Amino acid sequence: MVDRRLGRGLDFFLSGGRKSANPKATTPLRDKVAPDALAAVEEAGEHVRMIPVGQLKPNPYQPRRNMDEAELKTLSESIRTSGILQPILARQVGKTFEIVAGERRWRAAQLAKLTEVPVLCRELSDNDSAVFALVENLQREDLNAIEKARGIRLLMDQMKTTQEQIAKQVGLERSTVANFLRLLDLPASIQAYVSRGTLSMGHARTLLALPDHQLMEKTAGQAIKQGMSVRATEARVKELLVAIAGGPELGQKGAKATKKKARPVWLNELEENLIEVLGTPVAIKYGRKRSQIVIACSSQKELDRIFTRLKNS
Repeated sequence: MVDRRLGRGLDFFLSGGRKSANPKATTPLRDKVAPDALAAVEEAGEHVRMIPVGQLKPNPYQPRRNMDEAELKTLSESIRTSGILQPILARQVGKTFEIVAGERRWRAAQLAKLTEVPVLCRELSDNDSAVFALVENLQREDLNAIEKARGIRLLMDQMKTTQEQIAKQVGLERSTVANFLRLLDLPASIQAYVSRGTLSMGHARTLLALPDHQLMEKTAGQAIKQGMSVRATEARVKELLVAIAGGPELGQKGAKATKKKARPVWLNELEENLIEVLGTPVAIKYGRKRSQIVIACSSQKELDRIFTRLKNS
């Protein structure tokens, strides 16, 4: 099974845990690989091989769906000037080599018209390959939340394991893994907004509190059109939940708006505390004779999670 040290990144596999100084190379092979990384690999009895680009193929567990063409072009220019400073990690599958880490370098090398690239070959299982690919991408800031969620789901399906076990494998908190996976319950249109950066992960998590996809999409459209912050979107979702529960919609004008202004501060604080503890939007409708607490549940799994949380409190 994969070592937890993966949470620190893939440099561990290529440089023996030592940071590469990246000095200038002196031989054809070292023009392609950082010297410290190459020395560490050779000390361990392993060797970097120069492999034709046509013999490499992408990792099927790669969570990244799209690679920015401008970034690839910039990387290809760097490769033309300095070579590939870190070998691509791959495993042999039949007569080809499946990339485990370094697909961007491989694609950029093709743009740079290289015919072969430096590759460090390892004997890896499907599970290990999937973990490595996901870890490498999770640590890249430009991997969007939906891609991360799909990568985690793919890894869970491949390894047939739990959220907690996956969290340990990739060095994340279990709650973080759960929050990513919840995004996959969103309708495809909202997932596309998150992928493009039109909506943030915070917006998306808030929308999950709504009971159906149609209302999610309508509210998402309002948030985008009005440029609503995550906090403002949370407030709108609370209003909708209260209205669905049979109470007045807090955003309405006139007498109902007056009621909103007169709302006790302690009630707002209680609501915020419940949101923090349960990890989902909560709306409280307070009355002298009867009060309601509306807890958002987007699915049966979400209901089970919240029920377990309340039961164990």
